[in-house]
Amino acid sequence: MKRAVVLAWQYLRLAVMNELQYRMNFVIQLFETAIALVTALVVLSLVYAQTDSLGGWSRYELQALLGIYTVLSAVVRFSIQPNIERLMTDIQKGTFDYVLVKPIDAQIQISIREVRVWQSIDIIAGAAILLDALFRLGVTVTFGQVLLFGLTLTLGIILIYTIWLLMSCIAFWVVRVDNIFELFDNIASAGRLPVDIYPRWMRVILTYLVPMAFAVTVPAQVIIGRINMSNVAIQAAVTLGFFVVTRFVWTKALVRYNGASA
Repeated sequence: MKRAVVLAWQYLRLAVMNELQYRMNFVIQLFETAIALVTALVVLSLVYAQTDSLGGWSRYELQALLGIYTVLSAVVRFSIQPNIERLMTDIQKGTFDYVLVKPIDAQIQISIREVRVWQSIDIIAGAAILLDALFRLGVTVTFGQVLLFGLTLTLGIILIYTIWLLMSCIAFWVVRVDNIFELFDNIASAGRLPVDIYPRWMRVILTYLVPMAFAVTVPAQVIIGRINMSNVAIQAAVTLGFFVVTRFVWTKALVRYNGASA
């Protein structure tokens, strides 16, 4: 584990050094983030101009959820997505061999080697939206609540990571699975709203097939004071289940790999 942490730090340093050569990307990312967030907040204002509650969530409770969704989406684009995309390229070109010969677990290696530094802007923006919502709600957040929020948010990140990696494993059998990721993105975008507002069939999808309910809604419930420990326990169990299944599928997928040296 220590070796993995050191290696991840080195990859991050290299990514920062590389991105600093193209500082205009920072300005572009800042502009894109501003447009996306202003649009989302304007839509939120328009919705709550017609109603005081949406699925039992007030305007600023929903803003808190939007902030958490923004943070999680940014984490995906910061590290999870670029690493999975590089894995897909390695499998298609047969260059995954170079990962397998490294003296570190292949899953760890493919999970930490790519970082898109400027996506951290979205993480900061999402956190700002969340803090503003908590301030407007007048929520007094306790230390224990912060710890529980950190735990549920981490579980949400792990859950999303396992889903991305699980889908990427299909490439070891069929090589190209780009359409699956596009479908997942479209469904996952529904996580920006509370799962309670959707019809039953959609809630089932967002809870167990593409579990954005556990990844986004549970941390939001914790931080705004709607803590439901049974939901937290289920989130932990679902995350553990997905992690175990993903690790099992990953080990089986490695056996199927035929690279340049095969």
